[in-house]
Amino acid sequence: MAVAVGEVTRLLAAMQTSINAAGLRSFDGDIDRFAIFSLIVRETLSRNASSRAISMHSLAISLSRSFETVRRHVLAMTEQGLCVRRQGGVMARADVLDRPDIAALMRLAHDAFVRLVEGLAALDDGNGARRPGAVTAVYRRDVGIAASIDVMLATADSNRAIHRNWLDLVLFSTVLAGNLQRFAARRALGDDRLAPAHAVRASLIARVLNVSETTVRRRLATLTVPGGPVIRLREGFLLSESWLTNPDAIETSRRTYETIRLIVAQAVAQGFPIDDPASAYLEGPPPVVSFA
Repeated sequence: MAVAVGEVTRLLAAMQTSINAAGLRSFDGDIDRFAIFSLIVRETLSRNASSRAISMHSLAISLSRSFETVRRHVLAMTEQGLCVRRQGGVMARADVLDRPDIAALMRLAHDAFVRLVEGLAALDDGNGARRPGAVTAVYRRDVGIAASIDVMLATADSNRAIHRNWLDLVLFSTVLAGNLQRFAARRALGDDRLAPAHAVRASLIARVLNVSETTVRRRLATLTVPGGPVIRLREGFLLSESWLTNPDAIETSRRTYETIRLIVAQAVAQGFPIDDPASAYLEGPPPVVSFA
């Protein structure tokens, strides 16, 4: 493999944190509702016009959620005007991507995907996503939005054996992104200490994700068990370097990377400009979530 999976994990953490921070603000910290809405949007964008609805059973199976949980959130989103029930399932309302709050969220998700592809291209020259011959499809933003959702869902799926709770994966990625940002800031000042200088506090994670600090602390407690992926220090939380390098974590990262390569290749087949990813930005690279 041309790319170190650890580098991909770091790129992916930046993408996930940008999207999750924005998405959880829009959905009042409810990760289940945000995930269900995202999959509904993805299916609405990608399916044929005659079959854009996705059944609640399919949503439940795809997201490993109970039917009742999915049904409750779908009904709430229908009342909010985000979704509409159709024969055979549910789909996003035709005008939902034009709503200012949702449009801003989708633009950010799109551009976070572009930033991920730029990062991957810098690592391996984009060779895994290239295809022979000229690209004839005209690139549409819907392709990038669907691809960003695919990456998020595929990452959750490949990590399901490790992070059975979706919020645990969100917290894992957020701690990693916070550690990396704080470490980079200290290195810029000439301080190369690894710990505890770049630990991130639960209160800051809660603020970034718009999730209650009580919930963050409760879920982080399950990640800081002996041998777990997160270490708790007096100064905050750190990703465990030994956990990141254990064979199971490396294999999970490898599978995730291979899936992402397929998602990028599919986007390229639909016109994504792999030779010049930056040209696909709608607004430019999303602002970095601050852990200052």
